[in-house]
Amino acid sequence: MRILLAYKTTGRTAADPYTSLLPVGLGSICALLRREGITARLANFSPFSWERTEALLADEKPDLIGISQFTHNRFAALRLAELAKRMNPLCHVVLGGPHATHRSRELLAGFPQVDGVVLGEGEETFLELARHLQQSGARDLTAIRGLACRRRGEIVVTPPRPTISDLDTLPSAVSCYDDAIGVDRQRQMEFIITSRGCPATCRFCSSPLFWGRSLRFRSPRAIVDELRTIRDKYGLIYFSLRDDTFTADRQRVLEFCHLLVEERLHILWNCQSRVTSVDEEMLSWMKRAGCECVQYGVESGSERILASLGKRITPSQIRQAAAATRRVGLHLSIYLITGVPGETDEDLQTTLRLIDDIKPHDGQVSPLACYPGTSLFADIVTSGACSSDMFEKDHREAFYLRDDPFVALSTRKLLGRLTRTATRSRFRPADFAAQKRLLGFCHATNLMSGEQYEAEGNRFRAEREYREIIERQPDNPWGWLAIGEMYGGLGEVAEAEEAFRCVLELVPAHAPACVALGELCRLRGDRHQAEAWYQRALSLAPGEPTALAGLKLLAK
Repeated sequence: MRILLAYKTTGRTAADPYTSLLPVGLGSICALLRREGITARLANFSPFSWERTEALLADEKPDLIGISQFTHNRFAALRLAELAKRMNPLCHVVLGGPHATHRSRELLAGFPQVDGVVLGEGEETFLELARHLQQSGARDLTAIRGLACRRRGEIVVTPPRPTISDLDTLPSAVSCYDDAIGVDRQRQMEFIITSRGCPATCRFCSSPLFWGRSLRFRSPRAIVDELRTIRDKYGLIYFSLRDDTFTADRQRVLEFCHLLVEERLHILWNCQSRVTSVDEEMLSWMKRAGCECVQYGVESGSERILASLGKRITPSQIRQAAAATRRVGLHLSIYLITGVPGETDEDLQTTLRLIDDIKPHDGQVSPLACYPGTSLFADIVTSGACSSDMFEKDHREAFYLRDDPFVALSTRKLLGRLTRTATRSRFRPADFAAQKRLLGFCHATNLMSGEQYEAEGNRFRAEREYREIIERQPDNPWGWLAIGEMYGGLGEVAEAEEAFRCVLELVPAHAPACVALGELCRLRGDRHQAEAWYQRALSLAPGEPTALAGLKLLAK
């Protein structure tokens, strides 16, 4: 049986760095199937036209396809399901993901190309489904827990499946990306999820209903082992930990950071957190372990708006977390929401003052949207403010609660204030000195200070920061990488080449260093060596755009 686990989004979301990625859950399902001896393949059709997608599906012609459906790609997922049926009328089409889970009955009632919906956590349900179809070919699936399907024309939702209590029992998806269709392997593996669930009950988020109320975590040992595998085999040394709240379990975070420091992994990373789930000691250890940025769901500076969103945080707690984050020298990034029903100019001014007070380095602003599975959506349906079937009838990617002039004005003002604040929020030499006194040596501080010195045109101070990393941690590639980029930008080719070669001695699979060496060789006229470096980069990161562009220039 040919099994394909697929995703496709189109339009604006296909260009977004997050929504264009293959959902992590598909990789986890694929890894579990393969461990159990079932052949499966991943496919991200987002980079391809519909014509190309159809041709690829015709080549694969899956007997079972699992399609990940979110609200933004719900119609692209349905069109993909229809194409799969056209290529193979006997193909069993199953949707999964947050939108499909919360709209399973509507999907089965209105879209005949959908045979079933995996509800919530998908690994064990999809595995049982695959075994059932593979062994018997039977189409009565009502004995499988955690599934919505049809039986003799009627929609059946089977009893819920217990969640996986020990996430370490799930295999790593890393190797599944090697033969995946349409997946940028390097970018895909940068994003890691280490837990399921969230301690918050925000009214605009469907995570609690999707994952269940309890939080479940991968162990620090398992996370570090996976990061080391990706570093050694694929050359990545920067990661983004995309848990809803990475810092929800304080002891786990501290153990994770201690392992990174003790085992000298020498990576950089960022994460997301609630402002009530951090303290200065935790943030200090995160910085020592290579964390360079924390992103907080701040949403608003108005207590009234925070309460209406169900945030269960206060402006005072936001200020405390922001101050601690800046004190240890982590970049402070915030998410803001505007367009909340009842939000006024006074609320906006309060949020603008909060931005001035906490001095974030950057941030994002989003109008409030509603999604299935959220209490916000349930409430507005009950109030009659929207139709219960709007997600099936309306093709908009997002459903904003307000579209009056205030929302555009508020968004513009918040973004403008964030941009202006970023300039005065930069850490200065005195800040870096204070951070070093507080934390001792850590490579993240040196890199940040070196970058600031470079921006100010002080290359000598910058190089001194970078070389301190090399002297204190000879097995750390970041010092050499920063020096190579600095010398390359200055046109000092020989010095830059030496630095990038040192990076590759420490991390042989680091594709960006290979690309940089290819560029440097091309600039000094060594076409043969440049081509060799570009080809090496492509062997490590298939489709790497700069390497491909360099080869085209050499061919002219």
